[in-house]
Amino acid sequence: MATVHRARISPLLPPTEWALEDGELVERRGSRVRRFRLSELRRLTIADGLARADFPRGRVRIPARSFVSGLRLERHDDTFMALTEALAAQGAAAPQVRLGQVRPQVGEMVVWTIALCGAGAVAVIGAAGLIGAWALGLALAARLVFVLILAAAVLPWITRGRRITPN
Repeated sequence: MATVHRARISPLLPPTEWALEDGELVERRGSRVRRFRLSELRRLTIADGLARADFPRGRVRIPARSFVSGLRLERHDDTFMALTEALAAQGAAAPQVRLGQVRPQVGEMVVWTIALCGAGAVAVIGAAGLIGAWALGLALAARLVFVLILAAAVLPWITRGRRITPN
């Protein structure tokens, strides 16, 4: 019997189904089907209602939460736990698999800070231009751009030590 978990990743997409069948992880979304051999599993990370399995041909993300109607979320912990436990048990036999903890992605947070500060600077200049207060808009946008520059200067040091991880 195949272990199956279903979730709707987005309210705009059809439901996605993940199943373990004959040593393969099968992902079905509508008419699209992707198959990944568990013997080729490289890394499996499970934390906070999200499982991530890395294979040579791609990455599979399996959420425990599902969109029900509109923007309301529902948790499917029972099928999620059954699938991830079976995936970990069958995937542990792969020769190169690494079972790891999720590390906080600080670099991603800094990139989002840079993007939001840049968008904020543009919005402040635009709003100030609409009301005719160019000097005030330019002064406030300059402060946001300064934060953006500081964040961009820190980014190379944040991601430096994360390239090589021990098994």
